[in-house]
Amino acid sequence: MNAITMPQNSPSEKPASAPSSPPILAAALEYSADGWPVFPCAAATKAPLTPHGFRDASTDPARIRKWWARWPDAMIGLPTGAASGVIVVDLDVDDVKGLNGIAEIERLEAFHGRLPDGPAATTPRGGAHLFFRHDPDRPLRCSTGKIAPGIDVRADGGFVVLAPSIRADGARYEWISPPFADLDFPDLPTWLLDLADRPKAALVPAAPVAGHQPTDLDPRCRAYALAALDREAEAVAATPEGGRNARLNQAAHAVGNFVGVGILDEAEVIEALTAAACEAGLAGNEITKTIRSGLIAGARKEPRWPTEWTEKAAVDAVALNAHLADTGGGAPHQAPIGASWANPDLSILAESRRAPPKFDAEWLGPALAGWVRATAKATSAPADYVAVALLTLAGSVIGNQRRALVGAKWTEPPILFTALVGFPSAGKSPALGAVMSLASEEETRLAGIYREQLVEYEKRKAASEAARSAYKAACRDALRGDAELAKAVPPPMPEGIEEPHRPFLGRVMVQDATVEKLAYIAAGNPKGFLSFHDELAGLFASFGRYSGNGGADRVFWLQAYNGRSHVVDRVKSDEPIRIPHLAVGVLGGIQPDRAAELLAGADDGLPARFLWCWPDPVPGFSVARGMIDDTVAQRTINRLARLGMAPQMAGQPDAPILVPLEEAAIQRVEQIGREMKEREEGASSLMRGALGKVRGTVVRIATILSHLWWAASSRDPFDEPRQICEAAVATAAEMMLGYFVPHAARVFGDAAIPVAETNAATLARHLREKGLPSFNARAVGREMGAPLRAAADMDAACEELVEAGLIRSIGTMKAGRGRKPKDFEVNPAMLRRG
Repeated sequence: MNAITMPQNSPSEKPASAPSSPPILAAALEYSADGWPVFPCAAATKAPLTPHGFRDASTDPARIRKWWARWPDAMIGLPTGAASGVIVVDLDVDDVKGLNGIAEIERLEAFHGRLPDGPAATTPRGGAHLFFRHDPDRPLRCSTGKIAPGIDVRADGGFVVLAPSIRADGARYEWISPPFADLDFPDLPTWLLDLADRPKAALVPAAPVAGHQPTDLDPRCRAYALAALDREAEAVAATPEGGRNARLNQAAHAVGNFVGVGILDEAEVIEALTAAACEAGLAGNEITKTIRSGLIAGARKEPRWPTEWTEKAAVDAVALNAHLADTGGGAPHQAPIGASWANPDLSILAESRRAPPKFDAEWLGPALAGWVRATAKATSAPADYVAVALLTLAGSVIGNQRRALVGAKWTEPPILFTALVGFPSAGKSPALGAVMSLASEEETRLAGIYREQLVEYEKRKAASEAARSAYKAACRDALRGDAELAKAVPPPMPEGIEEPHRPFLGRVMVQDATVEKLAYIAAGNPKGFLSFHDELAGLFASFGRYSGNGGADRVFWLQAYNGRSHVVDRVKSDEPIRIPHLAVGVLGGIQPDRAAELLAGADDGLPARFLWCWPDPVPGFSVARGMIDDTVAQRTINRLARLGMAPQMAGQPDAPILVPLEEAAIQRVEQIGREMKEREEGASSLMRGALGKVRGTVVRIATILSHLWWAASSRDPFDEPRQICEAAVATAAEMMLGYFVPHAARVFGDAAIPVAETNAATLARHLREKGLPSFNARAVGREMGAPLRAAADMDAACEELVEAGLIRSIGTMKAGRGRKPKDFEVNPAMLRRG
């Protein structure tokens, strides 16, 4: 990546074109002569100027000259992927949006190795385009921020602007290392290809959208959609402060239907609306999230065409239905769309519960990522459960040993409260068991130290008791001799008479203990520890403001989360328990229905402090063969557990060592804080509380990651982090905003959804995934397991789908007297995709 800082002024090393050709046109003709199809883009917005966008790209010199004669200031666009044979990794640098793709790629290079040299160019905002060879055996689609924040991929379905294009504001694209100058296009390294090709939640819901027309029904559709995108982008750019985010979402919603049917490409819409949002004054990664949210909602709607097109569209729709009916192959129940079925309510497939993003194990570093994936596979559990549990355990093990120093009077302990959400068969327990086993070695070591201390304590206690007995005898003898003298000058007190303090058993993890017991353990474990709960429902119930001793419990957990001092007064003892730095992490599982029930009436205090993890379950089941190598993970936990605290003056407890943030890291935290302030507007109380904790949680996770990366590496054990680096904060922000916040929305959003509707959506998605034209409820319930194994739950889910017009009973000859039929036909509209 060292070449990125050295841009050259020349767009190409090839001889210049004829003087009569304008520079941009000359460059476009040179590219076409070398086999690259090009097309014109607007200098202000980068939007394609031709009716079909990058699909119109050409190598025909006459057509290229005609284009630039019409748009002399146009920039040069190049379709990426199979169309040109190149893949472009776009490194975006934008201080306003808080993105630095160059820093992110350098962070990845530190893990995986340096990228190969190849053609590269700078972009107007200080970013870069890296060019690689398109591999037809492993094609890629465009993606935004999928690899890391600020790192986009331009591949099939996308395009880039080429040097020496000039934007409307005079900023330029310039080659660093130009192509076609005896410089080969390198292949994407395997690690980068894997990151670019990893699964990601689809933008458009899998639920079909009835009435959508194929994109080739009318050649005017593309031009009409582009015009709509331009209008919406202009409206966003002109929106004043106070309504910008809402207007951006509205714009994305308005053009989402064109993306849903493939007329507009997702990447070009995000690019155009992002530029408009930045012009309006919005900033940060939240721009992309707002756009995606609007696109998802808009993609469910049918495109609205001009009135004069309506008649033709209706004719085409009839033709499409006839085509589907003719190609059904005689399969049962595959009637033409809409035939003999009422209009179905497909919204149940896209209920308010969000599609869960996947946890990127690479966030934890390559060494631990491999262990997470192997452990998840061995336990038949989602990798999310393993990774999130490991992150939480690591934070609790660091505990009071290290604390992030953000600014004046602002420190953050690396303590996390984490809830793994899932049904009993989701794999929470096996995943948690595998992670918690890493604490066993350290607990065994601490138990050995405790036994040694206990032996020494018993010796000192016996000596103290003997000295005390001898002293009492000496006092009695003195009183018998000369009582007055003995009272005036008592016998000297011997050394070792003081009763020694009983040692505490060191702990890394405590399971399902009461608050008073936890306080006692915390007093003897100044480093802190993890409170592990098989079922978090009881803990959440104790948070209730008016439930039993809920108030005292609530204060304890608030102090434990914040790492503050805490005192517990006990009824049976005059001596209170004093804890200078209470630091107790929380990890456990909870079922979705219990979470919904408990959160429905909760305030936004402690539940908002939790990180939520609710992945989709892993299909199927397999028994692991062989052994999992725990060496790296075990070494990591052991290193973290033995960091040590800062010793204080005699009689004073040890204190946390403060680790400051780099200036660039502080600036990222400030940007995140501003983004969350804006996002909190209009959020529900629970979500608003969670968003308010984001900036602090990012610092906590960054502290854990900085030490996790070090502890998992082969670096010198004494070469621990002295600062919290920007890369750690950037990764923590990506994890928080791209994973934990969406999962919180998923959990909080389901709080008001009846269980029957949730189960109905689960059943509908299963039927669509399997492509079942008909099914037997009992058989599918046995196949799916929890939560639909119980007949009553399955019946309720089926009733919801019947009411929505998605399935209908077809009866059964096997149904006995009084029994409801269990065989159903599935609406073909529900089985269609996209």
